[in-house]
Amino acid sequence: MITSYLFLVFVMFHIVCCMPKTQQHKINKPDMLELRKRSDFHPSERTLDCFDMVGIEGDYVYTPTERRRQCTVYFIGNFMDELVEFQIRQIDIPCNGNKLQIFDGWKLGGAVFPSEEEHAYSMENRQFEACGEDSDSVFISSQNVAMLSFPTNIGSFKITFRTRKNPKPCHAMAPDSSGEYDLLNYGERRNCTFLVIYPVTISIIQMTVGDPSIETKLKCFSEPDQVQFLEGNGLDYGLMRTEQVMCGSTETVEVQVCRK
Repeated sequence: MITSYLFLVFVMFHIVCCMPKTQQHKINKPDMLELRKRSDFHPSERTLDCFDMVGIEGDYVYTPTERRRQCTVYFIGNFMDELVEFQIRQIDIPCNGNKLQIFDGWKLGGAVFPSEEEHAYSMENRQFEACGEDSDSVFISSQNVAMLSFPTNIGSFKITFRTRKNPKPCHAMAPDSSGEYDLLNYGERRNCTFLVIYPVTISIIQMTVGDPSIETKLKCFSEPDQVQFLEGNGLDYGLMRTEQVMCGSTETVEVQVCRK
């Protein structure tokens, strides 16, 4: 949909249907792209950095440091129809202080993906804590992304990261900078989103949104069922710019939405 040569652009497909302080690590767009590139690197057991991304199944360990910072580790499945699963194998974190924070989705710059309004669970039910009593506990996300956060001096832990099949993916992060993806709401009255963190050009090969007897058209602002193409520099839909709104049905016409 969007092509950018200077900045990492967050692109959103959005199917709409009627219905002691620690130092914060400042995350910018090039950081996220660079993290994704290295997340596929995987020796037999990898040590997690304070600011990291994980995309390959296996064992990961974290060893604390003296420096006081808030750490974030992003997990992403390598297919949009996957769920993130990790099991805490070992954990040396006392339960009377800071704990390992687990979040069902991603947080970035004060915004979350999927959004609070469109996720199946409330924010309270998407956040979990783990400490010394939670060894062997298992977490499974609701989409193909999840994250851990913790201060650098929290203690050590070891996790095993796996993925499992999601039979009805509605919200997903693009696992790669190219590919062909299907986004469905499976006949349910709900909004679904597909987020891309790469500079890309997107072509719509086939689409059925709303009345299947209507041919694909642009600028469907008044239609109750539509596909919104949004562009911005974060995860907050409200701060994104609407590039196009489409609706209707087609199987033979390719519609390309891009910026040069």
